[in-house]
Amino acid sequence: MLARGIRSYHRPSRLAEAIELVKQGAVPLAGGTRLLASAREIPNVVDLAALGLDQVELDDGDLRLGALVTLQAAADSPIVHSATGALLTAACRAQQPSRMVRNLATLGGESVFASPDSEVAAALLALNTVFVVERSDGPLESPALRFLRNPAEDVAQGILTSLFVPGAPEGTALERVAVLPSAPALVAVAVAVSFSGDQCGRARIALTGLVGAPARVPEAENRMEGSHAEDADIERAAEQVATRAPFRDDAHAPAAYRRQVARVLTRRALHRAVKQARSGQLPAAPRSRPTSRGRALVALPYFTSGRVELNVNGETRRPEVEARTTLLDALRRDGLWGVKHGCETGECGACTVLVDGRPVVSCLMLALRAQGRNVQTVEGLGTPDALHPVQQAFVDTGAVQCGYCTPAMELCAKALLEALPDPTEGEVREALAGCLCRCIGYVKPVQAVQRAAGGATADEP
Repeated sequence: MLARGIRSYHRPSRLAEAIELVKQGAVPLAGGTRLLASAREIPNVVDLAALGLDQVELDDGDLRLGALVTLQAAADSPIVHSATGALLTAACRAQQPSRMVRNLATLGGESVFASPDSEVAAALLALNTVFVVERSDGPLESPALRFLRNPAEDVAQGILTSLFVPGAPEGTALERVAVLPSAPALVAVAVAVSFSGDQCGRARIALTGLVGAPARVPEAENRMEGSHAEDADIERAAEQVATRAPFRDDAHAPAAYRRQVARVLTRRALHRAVKQARSGQLPAAPRSRPTSRGRALVALPYFTSGRVELNVNGETRRPEVEARTTLLDALRRDGLWGVKHGCETGECGACTVLVDGRPVVSCLMLALRAQGRNVQTVEGLGTPDALHPVQQAFVDTGAVQCGYCTPAMELCAKALLEALPDPTEGEVREALAGCLCRCIGYVKPVQAVQRAAGGATADEP
């Protein structure tokens, strides 16, 4: 329950100070979901949370995203939705089904530490994203084709501060195949197209499931550009993807399977993107959820151990922590056993708490990150004599069995109902995604949230 190897923590408020710390060997910490879940030893970290790198701006049709924009913020943003043709929105949701992890994971972190099967990286490739790295000798602008091939080369001695998406594509699509909807994709295809008259003027096709990082297939793009994007043109592009891309052969799927699936996915994605471009209609955006902006973190100089002030369930607590202490560990040491200790990698969701009203996995959040912020655990939701309406609904519908995942589900339900008092069943399922349950299943908890919202469950008329 202690982040691996961290001995010192720094949270500067000036970019120049952060760059200097990186030059001295400190590792930048963005969302932490990749870094803290890995086996990597990170003795000294520099937290970027106080640098103000979480802005979403639109300038004359071009989109600029701060490196600390979270996947959830990107997925919820109407600006991101329209400026990326809904592609980045879809990729953020597909990449990480858990809202609790999406509330921590950042676009910058996903880019620098991207997995070989990252749909976010594939979408950024298809969108012609430019990455801006600030260094002591000046900024470096690196196109996605270069940056995502070897991020460590460009961020050495510097900090990724923003991502720039030049102009919105007219049509986009993301297609994926996975063992389960919540599992990493075996193959994913991200497509972006724009037209000049009745001809395809630009096409970008990026894939995962390859040997190495996600990559574009220029030969397939060339088949589309200058064509009328008819069925035959799309078929030729799909054939180039199957022929040219270096698919990975591993225990999850053989290369031959990935090649065959990629051909089908490319065909589907191009058809959808072309249809969208010709109709001029974007896919519907998810309903916006009005949420208060999280509290801004202030600078914190060199820290190894000491007391940190947390506001937990409306009560000020000052636990003794080390630089490496996670919020999960700090809360359980303080007797809040409703925060369950599970996987320590953000996969099970059992350790979920609300931070400034947003559900997050506390195993991937340093206790120092919660300094001065409002933290709520299930102990602050209700009492045995006066249950919260969500808790009462879980009891009434029989949605409680062993209880290990129940606190996380109830907190996620509370956050959902405060933002959307009338959620659809799909929105309820999306809110609970990431809360893994081995005994009661998921039907009863969904019914419980619907009951708490005032709607009929599947067992009622």
